[in-house]
Amino acid sequence: MTLYAYRICPFCCKVKAAARASRVAIKTVEVNPLTKSQIAFSRDHRKVPIAVFQDGRVLVESDRIVDELVRDAEPAFKSDEARHWSRWASQDLALMIYPNITRSFSECRETLAYADEAFSPLEAWAVRWIGAAGMSLAHSKVKRKYGIEDERDALRRRLDEWNDQVELGPFRAGHPAPDLGDVAVFGVLGAVAGTRAHAEIMSDYPAIAAWATAVDAALPP
Repeated sequence: MTLYAYRICPFCCKVKAAARASRVAIKTVEVNPLTKSQIAFSRDHRKVPIAVFQDGRVLVESDRIVDELVRDAEPAFKSDEARHWSRWASQDLALMIYPNITRSFSECRETLAYADEAFSPLEAWAVRWIGAAGMSLAHSKVKRKYGIEDERDALRRRLDEWNDQVELGPFRAGHPAPDLGDVAVFGVLGAVAGTRAHAEIMSDYPAIAAWATAVDAALPP
């Protein structure tokens, strides 16, 4: 499968985690968030993730792609409860990511540091400066859209919910192996790896930090 994605997109990272869990080999194409030239073939859908399978099928929307990836998984892995937390990862947790990595222009630039290794020097400069300016300006708009007053408080309320699920360890609800819920949340949180938000999460929530380490070790590389 070829996955067209942004490095910091929680929905894209959810798909990547599901591909790991399903042992599906993927080639990730990093999409320039300014030009989107890599997805010029997709005229009707201009958002990532976009997945192109070996048989030529093209799927969009993270949950549709994940459903395809886990189609043959064991029933316990994709139980109703596991699917509930997978939806929660997309519909609740993921929406808190953007406001928490765009609180200032400097934080936006730090978040986009991956551009230096993903694109040409000129493209990387544009992404880090022009892209950061756009992200910073959109910060308040996104908060208003989702009714967020304090972005850190909103994120922590979601993390408190997840902490309750994993505090017994090693995985959600004390299960001995990760399920779709674990994988989905792991992927979403992976989108902020290397940012201030991620460092705070792992420092303030040791149970989540231990859980994330366990999930990473349990999934195929």
